[in-house]
Parts: sequence; C-alpha cells; structure tokens
Amino acid sequence: MSTDSGSSTLHQFPTFLITKNLRMPPEDKALYERIALLTDPTSITRAEKNQLDGLPPPDEEDRLCVEKVGLTMAELKDKVAVSHVTLTQEEADIILFGVTWEPGNLASGKRYLLWSMDLVDEERQLVEKVQTSLGNPYDNAIKRLASKRWDELRRLNQSAREQRREQKAQKMRAAFAAQREAGRPKWVQEMLAAKLAHWGFVIFRTDYREGTDKKWHVFKGIYRMTAATVLRDCWSKANALVTTQKSFLVSDPELDGASLDTLRERFKRMRENGEIPSGRATDCFLVVDEAALDHDVISTKTLYKPKSPGEADPWDTTLSLRAVDPDYKDTDTLDFEGYIGIPLPKVFDWLYYCFISKNEDWKTRYVNTKGGPAEVMDPDAPYPAYRSGMGLPLP
Repeated sequence: MSTDSGSSTLHQFPTFLITKNLRMPPEDKALYERIALLTDPTSITRAEKNQLDGLPPPDEEDRLCVEKVGLTMAELKDKVAVSHVTLTQEEADIILFGVTWEPGNLASGKRYLLWSMDLVDEERQLVEKVQTSLGNPYDNAIKRLASKRWDELRRLNQSAREQRREQKAQKMRAAFAAQREAGRPKWVQEMLAAKLAHWGFVIFRTDYREGTDKKWHVFKGIYRMTAATVLRDCWSKANALVTTQKSFLVSDPELDGASLDTLRERFKRMRENGEIPSGRATDCFLVVDEAALDHDVISTKTLYKPKSPGEADPWDTTLSLRAVDPDYKDTDTLDFEGYIGIPLPKVFDWLYYCFISKNEDWKTRYVNTKGGPAEVMDPDAPYPAYRSGMGLPLP
C-alpha cells in the first residue's frame, strides 16, 4: 500500500514511541499465551481474533460496519473477494485498518506489529509469534485485494487531496494573517494593503561644501535607522514597512544652495517626466540643507531614542527637516510659506500617511506643526497624527 508518493506502506498505520518498557494487559497476555500453545492457532474464534487486534466484539464490530457502509464484516469481505474494484474508500479503510479507524487518529483502528515494539522483549516476541501463526491464505488475499483498491483510490483522489490540503493551508495562512493584522494599527494595515513595492519621499541635498559628502553619508544612515526605530519600536507590528521604505535621494552639485522655488521647479519636472519612482510622495519633498548637515546629530552620529507613549518629545536626539509643498503659491493665506519643519521620526508615520490617505492638506499640517513638538503616539493608536506636546520650538 502506498502513500501519496507511492513509496511507503507505514505512513497510514498507527505509530508509537519505542520505549520497550510497557506491559500488555493481563487478559491480553493470557490470550496470547493460550493461542501460542494451540496446535491449530487458526481455530480461534472471531471474538478472540478481534481482542488480539484491539477491535470491538463481533456484534459491535458488525453494528459499526453496517452503520458506516451498510454491510457486516463478512458481507464486506465477500464484496472484496467478488468485486474489489467497487470498494469505496471507507470500505477499503475498514478492511485494512479496522472498523474503529479514524483518519488522522493514530491510536484508532487495528493493532499492528508496530504496537508490540513498545512492549518488553518477552511480550513483543510473543505477539510476533502469534500474529505470524494466525496468517492464512484467505485473509491475506482479502487484504491484498483491499490494499490494491486502496492504492487505486489514492491515485484517483490525489488531485482532490492536494486541493483539500491547499485549502487547509490557505485557511491556516488566512487565520495567521488575520491574527497578525488584528494587532496592527489601521494605518499600518492600510499601508500594507496598498502593496507598495517601495514608499518614501524625494529628498534633495542642497549643501555641497567641502567635507559635506561624509556628512551626507552619515545623514543617509541616520535616516534609514530612524525609519527602522519608528516602525519597529514605536508602532505595533509595523516592522514589515521597514524593508519597503526607500526614499529617493537626490545629490546634484547643481543644487548647491538652491532655493525652495528652484527645488520646486526641479521636483515638478521630475514629476511630469515620470522620474519619481512609484510609491514616493508626489505632492511633497524633503530638503537636507546646511543646517541639517551641520546639526549635532550628524557630527555625533546620534541615533533617535523614542520617548514613552503619550510623553511629549523635545526631539533632542533627532533632526528637523523641511517638508515642502511643491505646488505652493505665495497667494496662500495664513503665514504659511510653503513648507513645514518636521522632526525626522514623524516623516515615517504621520507625514507619509498624510499623503497616502489624503486626510490633511498643507495648511492643516502647518497649523499642527506650528504648535510645538509632537507627542509620541501610542503603539496601538489606529492612526498617526501630529499632536502638539510641549510648547517648545523645534530644534
């Protein structure tokens, strides 16, 4: 009898740990010892044979068999002998494994010689002797025909079994995903549902003084590590966004000392020409200028250390960048000049989510950031925000 691959007959049979220190029940041992002394072991009754096989008494066995397939055990064996090719899967299972066998339950059905391997040597040898002596051509032929049909059914049903396995695997994956998603903030789930290969901002460097190449290199490292800190440590189950965060950094000496208007024109040309990689914000860009590269965070290579949830953060361990509206017109109201100052950590949750969700406009962002440093969000908060904390100016 084969498994799915047609290579093993033991896969479907009950298996047990081999401890070799178990004793069989006294009544079973007495029966084995009596049968071992018989001149004709095949003369034992069906009830005794069932006891040896760990099956119910004949009346109960027939009742269960009729309940399952509409035939007694004797009638089922006759069917095997006459037309084994018409056996159903359940009928073949009963012949081979016993009427009490349940798929997936290794402790159900007939006992096999593997069961005796747990016994002490003396009793194991007794079981082997009796089982060998009970073999007869008729029973062997019935088992052989049932086994042949069992293999045929397995081959015929292989695609259905594979489909069931895949369906089960899909359910397990879906359940795991649902469990994982249940603990994620809604904004993180929305980001993941967008299936962005990468996300982030276009970042322009405008300082090219001697020695700033090294500072620019340090900035890029701090930028990436701050993203990892925010998404891994400050939010629940947002770490999947770390690997897809990939901002588009522009370092071009022609932009040395460039004004915001110059950068806006450059950005809009990039946008019109399709030069902004997919997933990067197209209605905001960031600026790394002289003030940013000269910041103590760069010279000391200080990594961002988040505060406790709900605690106002003075952002003394991070940079402040300018986030610029590329479509700003100086006719706008308020004293908004087309950009906001924002601490680097808020770039990776609140600022980017503003653009993917379209839930705030530039004037709203300006009013929010003007109020002072932002509170650190609770890791389980559904959405990021810029909630003013201490009334201190941004660094």
